[in-house]
Amino acid sequence: MATAIEPRRPLADLEQDAIARIEGEMARRARGLKPWTTTEYVDHVARVHAHYQQRRQWLRTHDQEAAA
Repeated sequence: MATAIEPRRPLADLEQDAIARIEGEMARRARGLKPWTTTEYVDHVARVHAHYQQRRQWLRTHDQEAAA
């Protein structure tokens, strides 16, 4: 069975989706016994931003190598 290939989504969309998942987890934990502190929330968001920043840098350097 053939599967349809999904078009690539921009990194900004993926980054926003990751942040939305973190916000959902923050809300879920707020109802539980061990909610995140504001510091933990900010740390998670910072990790997402750092991950996507590294990915953008990697793509920039490898796009230049492919063009050469």
